[in-house]
Amino acid sequence: MPQQALRMQTRSFKDKVNGPFDGLVKIDDARKLAVEIEAMGPWYLNEPTLGGEAALVDGTQARGHLERLLEEILREEKGVWTTMVYVQSRQNPELIKVFHPRRAGCGCGGGGGIVPWWILSRDVPESVPGWTQSACAVDSGSKKNWLGKFFS
Repeated sequence: MPQQALRMQTRSFKDKVNGPFDGLVKIDDARKLAVEIEAMGPWYLNEPTLGGEAALVDGTQARGHLERLLEEILREEKGVWTTMVYVQSRQNPELIKVFHPRRAGCGCGGGGGIVPWWILSRDVPESVPGWTQSACAVDSGSKKNWLGKFFS
């Protein structure tokens, strides 16, 4: 599939990604979103902290990717609730930000801004200044939560 824009952007990608989003609180809502995006056709997948090119994939691949991210979130959060998936509009999803549970709390600890783990977008993702890998590394090896680290 050729790497081309799905449509012309009217606002900059940075403005869109930093704009308002709807949080998907229930993991089932995020799973429903995965099914919905499959029917919408092509999506760009981008891991912003790596600064690489976005991959244009079909709807089935986008759904599978989001479902794999949700499974990783569930391994970390263990429940039916999540605070890790945000969509710019639940009624018209075009931009989805997914955060990693081990990376999302670093903004409070002075380790840099909270950077999305993955972005799924109908528009070509662009680099956002300040999003670097060093801003917030994933610590998959530690099983301590923020409170446990505080008392270490």
